[in-house]
Amino acid sequence: MTGGADSAGVAAPAIVLSIDVSRCEARPLHAMTGEGLPAVHISRTEGWLVAQVRAVDAASGQELAAATVHGHAQQENQSQSTVPEWPAPSEVKSIALRQGVAEAQRLYAPWTETREIPFMDSKECHLKQAYDVAKAGDYETLVKLSRANADSCGTGSKAAMEAWYNLGVAYLLVRQYDEAVSAFEKAAEINGGKLVAGLVEECRRESAALKAQQPKAAPAAPGAVVQTGMVMTNELIVKLIDGNVAEEEVLKMIANQPGRFSVEPGDMAKLKAAGVPDAVITAMRNKK
Repeated sequence: MTGGADSAGVAAPAIVLSIDVSRCEARPLHAMTGEGLPAVHISRTEGWLVAQVRAVDAASGQELAAATVHGHAQQENQSQSTVPEWPAPSEVKSIALRQGVAEAQRLYAPWTETREIPFMDSKECHLKQAYDVAKAGDYETLVKLSRANADSCGTGSKAAMEAWYNLGVAYLLVRQYDEAVSAFEKAAEINGGKLVAGLVEECRRESAALKAQQPKAAPAAPGAVVQTGMVMTNELIVKLIDGNVAEEEVLKMIANQPGRFSVEPGDMAKLKAAGVPDAVITAMRNKK
């Protein structure tokens, strides 16, 4: 892909896209026998694509972005009399390839997608109030309200899983995909596996796509503070402490990395209950 000219007639920088395919295959799987009578014989073929997409500045040779794209497809034939023919591997591989190409296009080209995602409107835990805000399209307020609903709705409540699911949807709407993953995983832990099926992986893909679009930072000067690109959150702090990361190291990460901390009284109480040291909690509060 080469550059063009902008509206002022200035030549745009040329960007070269390359795709390195590490896996592109399809193969028949073992035949299966379905449940029930009469028995159904099933032949399946599964296909995969794994490729690395890179964007390089043609003039300088600097790599601007890179991401891994995936494709996965499976087809089956059924018969009640005998084992049927396996679906053609070439066809299944082609489907996986098209999926990978579509994912790569979404990294570097404008695209529009319309879909419906349920949002719970139970009267418990103020979910109905959040539902009304969602309908109004005020997504920033929706995140704050859904966060408060999830935090205040105890795990013993029937609506607890729905509250965490709604929070994941709210984060998804504002493209905070890492936070959406955390909320969806919490919903799944309570009893929302079916409800969040597919959403966690989708958010992870979208997060990777956003990070791939961000230009890589220039090498840091000697002695400069190096940021890893991670965003420090309450959940990450708890994981670091649970993982026996030294308190001094956690304090350095809070000082040097961007943070998105929740510092309401309830959040602070949860951090203390999780064993987070007072010095770390104070640093989180003071993070600008």
